[in-house]
Amino acid sequence: MIQASLTKVPRTLLLPLIARAEVSRWKNPELYDEKAIQLSDSLDYDKKKIIRNMLESGMLGLAVRAKKFDAAIRNFLTTHPKATILNIGAGLDTSFYRVDNGTLTWFDLDLPESMALRKKLIPPPSRVTYIEKSMLDYSWIDDIGDISNGLFIQIPGVLPYFKEDTVREFLTTLAARLPQAEIIFDVCSPMGKVVISERIKKSGMGDAPLQWGITRPEKITSWSPHIQLVNAERFFKDIPKKWSYSFKTWYLMGANDRYKVSQVFHFRFI
Repeated sequence: MIQASLTKVPRTLLLPLIARAEVSRWKNPELYDEKAIQLSDSLDYDKKKIIRNMLESGMLGLAVRAKKFDAAIRNFLTTHPKATILNIGAGLDTSFYRVDNGTLTWFDLDLPESMALRKKLIPPPSRVTYIEKSMLDYSWIDDIGDISNGLFIQIPGVLPYFKEDTVREFLTTLAARLPQAEIIFDVCSPMGKVVISERIKKSGMGDAPLQWGITRPEKITSWSPHIQLVNAERFFKDIPKKWSYSFKTWYLMGANDRYKVSQVFHFRFI
């Protein structure tokens, strides 16, 4: 067993990993992630406490986010089979192992503290490169090199931890410097920011509160003429409410989408 010794925001990388692993063990899961099961079982952490406080709906939401990001990447690869995929805030994400088409080039970017654990647990396979930097250190644009075959960026569970001014500066910088690239990330509403922060706190990670909430993607497109909306989708859209889920999960799935508590935004830079 490997001790997961992380602090502040990097420690939250355990949440999506545990969620994907646990949902994968369910009957007929929305997402099956064998790599996540292997990694979760290899780490030493207070698993019961984290699972208890995430709730069934929380674990399902994190698995659904991965499922929707995977679908967007696969769709991009149908027209850009040799694309570069950049995974910002990689943590212990296992997307590469679910979507690899055998010809893509993949980059995982995260802070040195998080990447140290990733390198220990998941040595980079062929066509995968690790970048130990902050997403705000734009020298990573040079690191990924030639993107003439297309660039798709995914940012799972990262942007809500930053203030809006920082998010705006980040997205407008990328829009200006990476024309034709596409980007997908999850957001939460101002109300959702409070609710989700409370759940993170109860999971023993109270030093990493969310700071940014948004409901309308048009606000982001207003930041720059180079940002074009591709799609904005509520988390549980097209996700069936299975009888195996608890009534509470059914209720929270409906409330989430009714009030746009969590969404997936997909943009193209033009």
